[in-house]
Amino acid sequence: MLFRVRSMCSVALAAMLLTSLPALAARESGETAITATTPEAFAEQAQGVRKEMEKGGRYEGISSSNRQKVDAQLDFIAKLLTRRGSVDALNDQEKVDLMNAQEEANSILVGYDDQRLVCEFRKIAGSNRKEKVCQTKREIAAARDASQEAYRRQTSGLQNKDRIGGP
Repeated sequence: MLFRVRSMCSVALAAMLLTSLPALAARESGETAITATTPEAFAEQAQGVRKEMEKGGRYEGISSSNRQKVDAQLDFIAKLLTRRGSVDALNDQEKVDLMNAQEEANSILVGYDDQRLVCEFRKIAGSNRKEKVCQTKREIAAARDASQEAYRRQTSGLQNKDRIGGP
């Protein structure tokens, strides 16, 4: 009997640790968009996330299929919190479901966060050294777009010279 109680306690502790680790890791990295606590607080947060998924928002680059997934997770979390009143009132399975919904939505949103910093090491011309360069995803996209546009202008200018019979 004592073995069975210890075994059950070990399983319960392991389950609690497994469900809390992703949340702790996400909070430490600062990359969470959704942290549900009460229905009222979550409603404000969900409204903010939905606004940020619109044009000009932080997550504007999100695809329509991923937007639907995030919306579905937000609706699920809202329904769960409304039914129980708070995270503290949820049973163990509901807490796991809530954590999974949050993690799915957060993982999608973090991938489309235009303000997220992306760092890489670039080789310095004429040297064997590398330097660390950090830019936001939005800055990287703007530089890429400007480069592509410059290339298009340059190649279209060359094509026009060929047609006109230029040097």
